[in-house]
Amino acid sequence: MTFPIRRCLLIAIILLFQFQFLSYSKTPKGSELEGLAYVTFPGQPKPAKDILAVLVRQARWDNGDWNLLNRQGLRLRFVKVDDRVTLQGTSTRYRIFAEGAPENKVYGWSVWRVGKEMKNESGDIYVNAQGLLMTHRPLPEEENSFQAPDEFSITPDAVQAEPFRYDLSSRDSQLSILGTLVTQPVIAQDRGCKLEARIAQPNTAAVLFVADGFPAESRIPLVLESEGETANLVMETDQAGHSIAAGFPYVKGKTQGTLKATAEGPDCLPSVLLPWTAGGPLVQKTAQ
Repeated sequence: MTFPIRRCLLIAIILLFQFQFLSYSKTPKGSELEGLAYVTFPGQPKPAKDILAVLVRQARWDNGDWNLLNRQGLRLRFVKVDDRVTLQGTSTRYRIFAEGAPENKVYGWSVWRVGKEMKNESGDIYVNAQGLLMTHRPLPEEENSFQAPDEFSITPDAVQAEPFRYDLSSRDSQLSILGTLVTQPVIAQDRGCKLEARIAQPNTAAVLFVADGFPAESRIPLVLESEGETANLVMETDQAGHSIAAGFPYVKGKTQGTLKATAEGPDCLPSVLLPWTAGGPLVQKTAQ
């Protein structure tokens, strides 16, 4: 038996209304891009789309879910080796592991720094059975070593809260293994909850906030304070209690200041401080 035309129209209207209600009940348009929540201070223009796209890529890189050439979820692991004294000061050397990476491949190395294009390093890289990165094919006696004379190491020269993003890619373009290293992290911990601030644009014009140890699949308020202004957003954690969000410290009429971020967990309140010197908001350029 078919429904009368009027009844069909009524059902369609009800469904359409419910769909619109659900759509408008979500996070306001402009405060989220491809799953990354972000916030600006009152009165500031919306950030440029290309800047937001970079922040999304950074967040996905750090989470390990941006890479389509790594279905196994392999990640780079960095181990501190020693500190070295140079004319510029003390630097730290790290050896790198890519556990699970195939040994029968030849790899290349790339680094992506904040505000710069991806840089491909020269030379081939290999891995042994432990995933240790080496500058030549491992010898039989090096096959199960956790360190070697010809291991591949890095000595990043970073400032506070600056992340280095690395990519170990096979020369046959079949595998890419990502990793993020912050040598001087800005982290606060409180009762098992952790909040970290990472520079996302030069001069700290944009910041990524990484939360861990919070209740799984929950909504965590994040309060930002900068030179007398306050802004708020909600970080939604995954099943592991992890979340990443972004913020823009710029306040109108100011060219520098200090950003304070506080994550409000049920039983914890970690808070971080990060100075910024941005010259202005990262706004969308008007087409000429």
